[in-house]
Amino acid sequence: MKDPVYVAVDIGATGIKLAAAAWKDEKLEVKDIYAVKNAPLVEAGGEYADIAYMLRVIREGLERFSEKYSCVSVGIDTYGNGYGMLDQNGKLVMNPHYYRDRRIDGIMDRVHEHFTDWELYERMGNIPIKTRGLFHLYQDVLEDSENIRRGSDFLPLPNLLEYFMTGERGAERTIASVLYLLDKDGENWNYEVLRRLGIPTNVFASLLEPGVKKGTIQESFSQNHEVQGVPVITVAGHDTESALLAVPGLNESKAFVSMGTSFIFGARVNEPVVNEASFCYGFKNMRGAFGSYSLCKDVPGFWILERCMEAWRAEIPDLDYDMVCQAVSEAGENRTFLNISDDRFRVSESNILTAIENYCIDTGQEPVREWKAVARCLFESYALYIRYNLELLGSLTGKRYESLEALNGGVRNTTLLQMLADATGIPVTAQSDWASACGNLLMQLYATEVFASREDLDRAAEHSCRPVIYRSRPSSFWEERLQYMKQRQLFEGE
Repeated sequence: MKDPVYVAVDIGATGIKLAAAAWKDEKLEVKDIYAVKNAPLVEAGGEYADIAYMLRVIREGLERFSEKYSCVSVGIDTYGNGYGMLDQNGKLVMNPHYYRDRRIDGIMDRVHEHFTDWELYERMGNIPIKTRGLFHLYQDVLEDSENIRRGSDFLPLPNLLEYFMTGERGAERTIASVLYLLDKDGENWNYEVLRRLGIPTNVFASLLEPGVKKGTIQESFSQNHEVQGVPVITVAGHDTESALLAVPGLNESKAFVSMGTSFIFGARVNEPVVNEASFCYGFKNMRGAFGSYSLCKDVPGFWILERCMEAWRAEIPDLDYDMVCQAVSEAGENRTFLNISDDRFRVSESNILTAIENYCIDTGQEPVREWKAVARCLFESYALYIRYNLELLGSLTGKRYESLEALNGGVRNTTLLQMLADATGIPVTAQSDWASACGNLLMQLYATEVFASREDLDRAAEHSCRPVIYRSRPSSFWEERLQYMKQRQLFEGE
């Protein structure tokens, strides 16, 4: 008899991971991992999410796991900005546009014909940023795209993939929230904004809470009888919200940063924070599982570093993360800093190194060109960005944060984690490097009634993860560099 496992499908902007885990001795035990890269599909000058590829990877991973294990259930979480439209026959109208596609350059000027940024924020609790799902939908309207002319059902990316596996439709709340489509408390679709932007409202169905059974895997998805009939659980579809479920004891005294292609930094709050200060500081409100809220902001994270590494490999073919971290330690003193949230770092650039150089020139700083110097500049800029925003977050919530909870793949970057501890002056607790998948699995256990309560889920998270704490080392270094960035107004717009 095969041992039972739960399977988490975690689809990031640059990679896909399937994790098969057993529930044993009151904790999750990972039995197998299936991981591949995930890159946008480039067609006719545009970038698209390759849905057929994602489904093939999910099928291959499940069929591989089924050779050794009995799959109890499957859950899918994804990055936060993909969606698809089904036509009236249930067919995908077109591959979703990749959220960094340059099609949305200039979209905010058109949005401002209908709303100011403040008006949008007041209604939706989210800072208007062009790469978000709402604005891609508005670009669909402006283009009179196939999505608008033929679309009948709107499905966020995780729910779109669920549909092709089960035939069941529905939009989960956490992923709809991060797509910028809900009202500020995350309860309902914001029909007022949708109507004024000309987005058809009849394509939006009732919202689903995470932790419900969506359906079962159908023969149309897999010919493998071991996989057919396996329940698909709608988990917290936004990967960051799944990840936060894997942080034991997360409360209002702890800040968090999810470190992946994007960095999502913030803290839990009791209710949405929507005021002039939160707007000016660029913080959004994100709806989570179990009625929770996060006050946070997301910025380009390892997206920038990965694009740099792609360019550096032209001369250093075997370059990896360990070599980059070593280079940061070896580089000389850095006097140039980036605001990593600058708009030019949010979209696909043909040459990221040129974009960095131009940023330096535009901000009156000495350009960094040698690869080790660029790496150190980038790492220190990451740390200073979090330090600066920790101050802003505390001023909004009135909290003094006891620790910074770091999670997801970036926790493997020990060099950056120590920088974060030193820069913020508080301990950094490195949680699981597979937090999104872990939270996904925990929600499946909750949905299948292995857990009787949210408290049971939290205890399971504590037993399943082994955090590592990075202590802050007192130094005037980071304060001096923070003041430098403030004086040069490098955080302007934050």
